[in-house]
Amino acid sequence: MTQKAPVEALLAVIPAPDFGADTYVNVEPLPFQQGVPFASGASLMGQSAMAAAATVPDAFQIYSMQSAFLRAVNGADKVYYHVERTSNGQTFCSRTVRATQGDSDSDACAYQTTVCFQRNDKLPDRNVLDYHVPMPHVGGLQPEGISKEKLQEGMDANISRSVPLLHISAKDEPFEWRPFDSPRGVDPTEFWERSFVRSPVFLSARPHLHQAALAWLSDTYTLGTALNANPDKVGKQLRNVAMGATLTNNVSFHEPMTKVDDWMLGERATSWGANGRAVITQRFWDVKSGRLVMSGTQEIVVRLRDDAKL
Repeated sequence: MTQKAPVEALLAVIPAPDFGADTYVNVEPLPFQQGVPFASGASLMGQSAMAAAATVPDAFQIYSMQSAFLRAVNGADKVYYHVERTSNGQTFCSRTVRATQGDSDSDACAYQTTVCFQRNDKLPDRNVLDYHVPMPHVGGLQPEGISKEKLQEGMDANISRSVPLLHISAKDEPFEWRPFDSPRGVDPTEFWERSFVRSPVFLSARPHLHQAALAWLSDTYTLGTALNANPDKVGKQLRNVAMGATLTNNVSFHEPMTKVDDWMLGERATSWGANGRAVITQRFWDVKSGRLVMSGTQEIVVRLRDDAKL
């Protein structure tokens, strides 16, 4: 029997007609960390993408998501995804998804996203703009040359267990990350983090599934980029971090047939931090083709334990 990719099970949603038309609910419990009962934004983004995709023809593929995280989600409770068919066109369509918990959806909206689709079987191939930021040169480094344990080793060495929000067990991560060295001792805006990443198990061939997996990926470990760029502010092993959460996450998907079970190269940086918030930019390329497959901007809230500010 073929093994199902872990992220595929985590993304699964099914119709919940008792809660209204075009309403879906998660199949598996949302993963959360020990000591932190709240689910990550990755779950909400990925499952919302799957719920929205269930209401469009297969020929339409996701090209962007604009997300706002409004309140914490209890990982032990069901999440209901209410899909509004915002627009329908011959080439483009969009869906608005509201994620709620509890018996009433009037006051319990925890997350909202606009998911935009383009028809993939009629893409123009003449008289179009065609360019992308090239994949960084990494000196011939290959993911197989980086230890599978490097991610966990880095978290164990650099994140105190007194910060459960950030101390994550890599064994529960549905993606395989192979991080490599980032510059240290530089201005925060000159800092970057790079990693090879893929699903270690093949996903089904459905393009929507791969795009939803990319949405999940876009909100995984992202917050850490701003923290790692400010070592003097966050303290040794991030002990000065009181809390952190995603406020908004806007991502664009550039290659509709991207396969997340192939190796990708991700790069993240931070362009701004003030007023208790910070902005993180991210790009992911397909390693084989060198094509840019996803880019985005995430805004986070960060609270530190003393008067230091990002």
